[in-house]
Amino acid sequence: MESPAHPHVIVVGGGIVGASIAWHLSHETTVTVIAEDVGGPASAASFAWLNASSTSQKFYYDFRCRSLQRWKQIHHELPDIPISWSGSLNWHKPIEMRMENENNLNSWGYNVVRMDNGQITDSEPSINTGILPEWGLSYPDEGAIEAHIAARQFIAAAEAKGNTKLVNATAKGFCKINGRITGVVLSAGQEIHGDHIVVAAGLGSVPLLATEGITVPVTAVPALIVNSKPTQERLLNQLINSKHLYMRQTRDGVIRAGCENPGDAPGDDPEKTARGVFSQVQESLVGGNKLEFDYYTIGYKPTPEGGLPIIGPTGLDAVSVAVMHSGVTNAAIVGELLSKQILTGETDPALNNFRLDRFDNP
Repeated sequence: MESPAHPHVIVVGGGIVGASIAWHLSHETTVTVIAEDVGGPASAASFAWLNASSTSQKFYYDFRCRSLQRWKQIHHELPDIPISWSGSLNWHKPIEMRMENENNLNSWGYNVVRMDNGQITDSEPSINTGILPEWGLSYPDEGAIEAHIAARQFIAAAEAKGNTKLVNATAKGFCKINGRITGVVLSAGQEIHGDHIVVAAGLGSVPLLATEGITVPVTAVPALIVNSKPTQERLLNQLINSKHLYMRQTRDGVIRAGCENPGDAPGDDPEKTARGVFSQVQESLVGGNKLEFDYYTIGYKPTPEGGLPIIGPTGLDAVSVAVMHSGVTNAAIVGELLSKQILTGETDPALNNFRLDRFDNP
């Protein structure tokens, strides 16, 4: 059964992916967003690096580049969205892998600049020279976003169009008429009916689709992020991805960081782990001892099997799915392309790489 020309679409999930989908759809049709908490929890706890450099697969690199470009277009349309296009500076990988990444990105046309030790010091004078490499890679076109704030702004902008409604609730299942899915059932028992449903609830997508026998191979990968109290001093000019530590400074002066040693995972004592990460932040920055610890978050990244996004049809009539890591980088292009697929029936060829049914063919 085909959807009407202007279907009422229900979007389940209010993180950055669901919010982007809802905002894109709101340009053309009626939308209801079902979300217990707009902007979270994964989006609120994300390091939120916008990049195309962290994949070695060309088709996925191309997809992420398209999303970066779409983010820049969105930023012009919604200038208050908190995006910083400050670039990133990277020496996380061993030298051999760094060289391979540099060669790949150069051959693909990515804006990548090799910087020696002195150039890194010039561009980031507050980084302790003791942690600097012989050389690193600069990606000037990358950036970061406050994803939870952006999600709220997407939803607010969609609501302002007058055709989008936000329902603060949790979807626990689907409702049916004559065996056909026609909407979702909320945890309180209320039914919300529509013509098409997009399940973009991160980890919550798994149990929701499981109620209809649909398996979504996604696992929760924990990531601990520490946050300093705001400082008026500009300590970082760009996002830093060093050997163990990744960190950036937000517009309001917060240093936000994660660390692979002692680790992304919180361990048995998250507070102790967070304090250990923060100590590494302090040691990595000149004057870092003046920074004050504020709080930490533990986010659970919805990570599909094989690492690639899951986007598109679910096998259920009029039900689509969008779940991935990184949702932050991919949200812009996913919102655009999945909306087009729902509204016109046209599938962008890039989405064929991310179909759920690929897991049916080992």
